[in-house]
Amino acid sequence: MKKHIPALIIILLFALVGMKALFHPGLFTAHDIWHQVARLYHYHQAVQDGQFPPYWIANLANGFGYPLFFFSYHLPWILALPLLGIGLSIPLTIKTLFIISYFFSGIVMYFFSFDLFKNKWAALTSTILYLWAPFHFVTILVSAAMGTAFVFTLFPLLLWGLYKITHYKSPLGTIFTSLGLAGIILSHLMTTIFLIPLLSLWIFWLLKDQKNKKNFLKKIIYAGLLGIGLAAFYFLPAIFYSRLTQVSSGAFASLYEKQFVNLTQLIYSKWGYGIADTAKEMNISFQIGIAQWIGVILTFVLIIMKKQRKNNFLGITLMTTFLISIFAMTDISRSVWVIISKIITLDYPTTFLLPATITGSLLAGFVVSQVKTISPFASVLFIIIAIYTNRNHLRVNMYTNIPVSLYVASETTTNSYHEYLPKTADLGLFSEKIIRVLPQNSAIENFKQNSKELSLKISLTREDNITLGHFSFPGLNLYVDEIKTIYDSEERGRIKFPLTAGNYFIQLKFEDTPLIKISKLVTIGSLLYLLFLAFKNIYGKKS
Repeated sequence: MKKHIPALIIILLFALVGMKALFHPGLFTAHDIWHQVARLYHYHQAVQDGQFPPYWIANLANGFGYPLFFFSYHLPWILALPLLGIGLSIPLTIKTLFIISYFFSGIVMYFFSFDLFKNKWAALTSTILYLWAPFHFVTILVSAAMGTAFVFTLFPLLLWGLYKITHYKSPLGTIFTSLGLAGIILSHLMTTIFLIPLLSLWIFWLLKDQKNKKNFLKKIIYAGLLGIGLAAFYFLPAIFYSRLTQVSSGAFASLYEKQFVNLTQLIYSKWGYGIADTAKEMNISFQIGIAQWIGVILTFVLIIMKKQRKNNFLGITLMTTFLISIFAMTDISRSVWVIISKIITLDYPTTFLLPATITGSLLAGFVVSQVKTISPFASVLFIIIAIYTNRNHLRVNMYTNIPVSLYVASETTTNSYHEYLPKTADLGLFSEKIIRVLPQNSAIENFKQNSKELSLKISLTREDNITLGHFSFPGLNLYVDEIKTIYDSEERGRIKFPLTAGNYFIQLKFEDTPLIKISKLVTIGSLLYLLFLAFKNIYGKKS
């Protein structure tokens, strides 16, 4: 470990400079910053209200309720809870999470690259280029995309874990692979799909040198299942209940159609902070990085010149993934997206900037590892190019000092397209006067609502159908005078049930569904087994 200390100090310095904009007081303007503040607020509030982990947020969607954390990520907010617990404010916690994700993305990338190339200069090159990649800065300083920021850390961990499974006998490969996969799922589930090409080619590259290929595949499947098990509390409900939402319809379903970029934008595009109707019109940068492109070109030259098939195959694998990512972000892939969109709903083709960034950075390290006699010189040259070409990407657009309460009040669902509304929910209710209970002439007292339930007292002079101003969704249970009662969903998606004349105490509670209960048990079991593997690894080394 001592031999890596100088490199780690350099990485820390680059990380501090890269995130210097976040050490300024207050928050900053960014595409998703309003969403992030509101999400963290609601996550923390839901935990305080007794939901852990949270799923349904009853006071979102103007109080009609919204299944936000059935589908939105958990990992960053779970990590935020102890930070809030020690007294950090929500804005400071959000900035701290971005800094943590950024710093650890460098640490993981360095050790992964070193294991891959067995060359400190190559590892340092890949790491600095990864930290100072334009898309890394865009993700944090321009978009404030919290989930993607954590994927920057977890994706190298997943690749490293798969590499360790093939090259080492310790359980670390399984541990890293499962943690990486679970972390990506819990940070941004949809991004997992965009990473499939690189994962597939990476596994293929690792597989080719394995004498017992069947055993290797078994180990990968085993580690993958463990990762899915760790994330089961979120993954299984998200997959199963997504069919009950509007995610596959409306504007969100066709979002990808306007999000293709030109090749020139991937090579160079001006830095900016604005958004537009199409990606081609946006005033933000979609460039992969000049240093990364140079790494791609030089790798191509080395592959042609060199005869070391093993090293060539690594370079070819990384280059193929890079080119697939380029293809997927441009108009020439449109027909492929049309086919995929009929199977699963995806959003931004430019999410492929993530695999393009990691492969481009690794290819620069690959080049440095292949020119051993001048590795230090080549490394320094790559780093200088990265510093110079990204020197103006280290700032935010504008600092703000907006009260958290305004962020929260301004966010209806924390999703721009409200795509996770229940299928039966009528979006038109948001523009109407909010009516909590129908019929309006019923006598209502003590109406209360928090993140997981609402309650009220109602008096009726005659039998009537009661409609609560709350959407129906799995897990919502109705209690009349503490007796569980069956209800229906009316034409606008609200909860409806009949009552006879009399006085009643009504409660609507979110409670774990059988699927959620099973999913939580799978996660707990997987976590216990992971701890056993970690103990086995530590104990095995000591013995």
